[in-house]
Order: sequence, then structure tokens, then C-alpha cells
Amino acid sequence: MNKNNALLTSAILGVAALSMTTNAAAGESLLGYTLGAESLPKGAKEAYLWITHKGDKRRGDYQAQQIRAEFEYGLTDRTTVAAYLNGYRHDYDCGAGCAGPVGDEEISGKKSDIQFSGVSLEALHMIASPYSADIGVAVYGEVTYDTVDSITGENGTGWAIEGKVILQKPYMDGQLQWMTNLELEAESWKADGESGTEYAIAPRLRTGVSYRVAPNWSIGAEGWVDQEMLDPADGSWEFDHWDVFAGPSVHYGSKHWWWTLTYAQQISGTDESDDNTNGLHLADHEKYEARLKVGYNF
Repeated sequence: MNKNNALLTSAILGVAALSMTTNAAAGESLLGYTLGAESLPKGAKEAYLWITHKGDKRRGDYQAQQIRAEFEYGLTDRTTVAAYLNGYRHDYDCGAGCAGPVGDEEISGKKSDIQFSGVSLEALHMIASPYSADIGVAVYGEVTYDTVDSITGENGTGWAIEGKVILQKPYMDGQLQWMTNLELEAESWKADGESGTEYAIAPRLRTGVSYRVAPNWSIGAEGWVDQEMLDPADGSWEFDHWDVFAGPSVHYGSKHWWWTLTYAQQISGTDESDDNTNGLHLADHEKYEARLKVGYNF
């Protein structure tokens, strides 16, 4: 086990041990990536910490973490607003390149750094509650300003706008929850020292289920299909890649705080490397992700 996985495992075990001493749950995210349709009650507040670990590309030694600190506020009983502070940690040694075909490698060199990246603002509006309608429906919007490339850690200027339609259906008196997100993200990136700007559009479908196996405890599974169309700074619009991730999750929720852990493995994707066909896309994404979210309600 490498040092990054050892640290992640220690953090998870520590959170799990603390959770043994707490009670009932409220206002939590049941899955790590797929959102539910419920909003916070008016005046309610919640603080989150997200850590997403991403590991392994085609060659070399690649590890990265995205870190987000979030504050949510119930503006009304149906509308929740939030603000994030975002950062990245990159730790890689890619040599000539961690991805791409030999002779045309991507993500070269080495980096070990922690950087503050930027801020995000979001709003979620619940159109129909999953507990008073046949199916819960919400719409979501997020705007992000970034100064760090999420893959390489290089500096620049980027903007992203993301929209979601969120569906949630409870079964068995709420013991089983099914959630689906229809997403569309548009982003721009201009690296420092470069004259051109790159643009991308990414539609995405996420879905997952969560089942309460004991008081406060739920287990689940989720996955997503991601595509990206790219307009490079020196070219024109083209299809870039698609990929599929899926994996298990575990959730614990007490009266005032909760945590959720999800592991997701890349199952298939557009192989960007002509010399090493394995059916995975390892330029923009990694072989696996693990996300830990910890929230506190007050």
C-alpha cells in the first residue's frame, strides 16, 4: 500500500471509530457523487469537507486529491445556496508522460504541491419533495472559478458552469433510496503564458441506490457515464472521450453530523493510447477514485 492510500485508510478508520458513539441522522448525502433532491429547511446550516483521491494513470506514479470546504444555507424550505473553497494536492512522477501514446505523451515531469484553486457558488431548488410526490425533483446550478488545472496542477484561469436535474425516489418507507442526476457542464481553461483558451462541454448521467441496513447506517452503489466534447486552443470542436465509473458506498448519519465514503473504479472508456489498448481513458481521468465527505448540521 502506498503512502497516499495508507493515509486515506487511516482517516476512514478514524471517522468510523468516532461514529460508533453517535445517534440518529439528518440532512446528509447518502452517496458520494449522486445528489438527492431534498433541500435544507429554511434557516438550516451545514458545513462539509470533501476529499476526493484519484489514483493511477497509464504509466508512472500519479496521485492527486481535490479538497473542497463547503457551507450550505437553507434560503427557503425549497431553496438551498452554498459556497465552496477549492484546492488540489498533486503528487506525481510521470517522466516523459503518464498518459497518451508513446511519442506523444501527456502529463509529463513531476510535481508535489498543495494549492488553493478558487471558489464555487451553487443553488439547489426542490420542485417536488420525494416524500410528498411520486418522485422528488430538483434543479441545481453551480459556477466555479479555478486557477489550477485539476490534472496537471499547472496554473491558469478557468471557469465552469454546471447544471443538473436531480431525481429521487424512496421505496420501503424510505429505507431504500434511488437517485439520478442528469448533468451538463461547460468549462474554459487558459494556461498561464498561453495565448489561446480551451473550451469543453461534458454531458453526464449519474445514478445510484442507498439502502439503510441498520439505524444510522446505509450501504449503496453508484456509477456514471461521462462524455466530453473539446475545442482546443489550436483547433476546432471534436469528440474527445467517454468513460464509465461505478463502485460501492457506505454512509453513516447521526443527529448533527454524518460521513459518506464512495469508491469508484473506471470500468471502460475511450483509450487515448494507441500503443497500450486496455479500454480505459487515462488522460483526463484515473483508474479509480475514492471520495470521503464529512458534514455537520447546525
